[in-house]
Amino acid sequence: MDSTSSDAGKEDDDESSSSSSSGSEATTPKCSELDDFRAKWQQELKRELPAANASVAAATTTVDKDSIEHQARTLFQQGSELERSGKVFEAMRLYRRATQLVPDIEFRVYDKKHLKPQDDAHDANARMVEGLMERMMEANIDEDEENLENVDLALRFQTLMARSGKLFERASGDRKLIVTAAHFSDLPMELILYILRWVVSNDLDLKSLERFASVCRGFYLLARDPEIWRHACMRIWGVNLGVLKGTPFSSWREMYINRPRMLFHGCYISRTSYLRSGENSFQDQFYRPIQLVEYYRYFRFFADGKVLMLTTADEPQQCVVKLKSRSPAQNEILRGHYRLHDDVVIVVIQRNRPTASAQMQRPGRRVREPEPEYGQQTFLMELQIVSTAKRPFSQLHWKQYTMVQHRNNQEKTTQFDLTTTKYPPLYFSRVKSYHLESEGPLK
Repeated sequence: MDSTSSDAGKEDDDESSSSSSSGSEATTPKCSELDDFRAKWQQELKRELPAANASVAAATTTVDKDSIEHQARTLFQQGSELERSGKVFEAMRLYRRATQLVPDIEFRVYDKKHLKPQDDAHDANARMVEGLMERMMEANIDEDEENLENVDLALRFQTLMARSGKLFERASGDRKLIVTAAHFSDLPMELILYILRWVVSNDLDLKSLERFASVCRGFYLLARDPEIWRHACMRIWGVNLGVLKGTPFSSWREMYINRPRMLFHGCYISRTSYLRSGENSFQDQFYRPIQLVEYYRYFRFFADGKVLMLTTADEPQQCVVKLKSRSPAQNEILRGHYRLHDDVVIVVIQRNRPTASAQMQRPGRRVREPEPEYGQQTFLMELQIVSTAKRPFSQLHWKQYTMVQHRNNQEKTTQFDLTTTKYPPLYFSRVKSYHLESEGPLK
């Protein structure tokens, strides 16, 4: 019985062990799949967690930046309102706080206020080109006319700006502009034209006006103001100006450019040189010296009808400075007046040379004026204005030269022989220092 039961127990143990082993073999694959799933899931969580944190942090940073920029923008706008009302110091405090939050808040406010949002630079450039082509087509401007040789620029610019209604405005791409500063376009048109009259001045500095016209289209149209050019013509020709309709010129500017006139931003200079026989030597009567005579003549004309003349052997570099003032202190510089008659300038110059005794009189004592040593001399000259291919009205040719001398109640007239050797043509030379200051506006 015992042995049999023991054997039976062994068989039961064997069966149970076999069954348990078979059950463990069945559950092992399920546990490994679950572990793999859990491991993959944890790895995915580890990868997604930093990205989620980064997106949350970026969103938080964007919100913070937007709020900071909004705060800075508000402070800057409040400062602008205070500055307009005259409270500059309070405005400066707000400006300082705004720039501490966002250093370039001024440019951002300006861009948001004046610039339209654009999708990208390529689209913006395309729209700009299309708009320009539309305006050119409206003005009937072809691409072949870009040489600008036979194009009326004034009419062209007027057509281009008729749509906008403004001659000039702020540059939208200029980020260096100060928002609170006044732009040139904010000035009234009457004030701008008055400034241009100061630029031209009584000395008729039209060269500066032409430089002003080369800045932009609006300045070009302002520099073509007919009143400025009419006053310039009136200052030159005076009562001989006439009426524009009775002349072959279409505008006052065309009259000023093409009608014969004097040039005021320099001097007319001529160089005279000739040979002259000298005196014989008492030691050698057969020796006859020949002397080379060389000297210069200078003429400086002013727009008010005054003229200065200087005859000297000095070089032009030394003499042009002496003719800068209207009333020079040097006695060798003669003063006079001139008038224009078509293409001929008529010059009248007087010279009174006092004696040595008159120069030694005390300035505070009234004495009888002595008669000049050589009497009173009056020089009458007629010079013809000649233009060259490179420069208009740049030469003066002698037509007549007469001297009238009054001495001892007698009048003596001397008419000079105008040979080319002693009276060569005068050539104009520009002097940069003659138009540095403006003494008054053009009237």
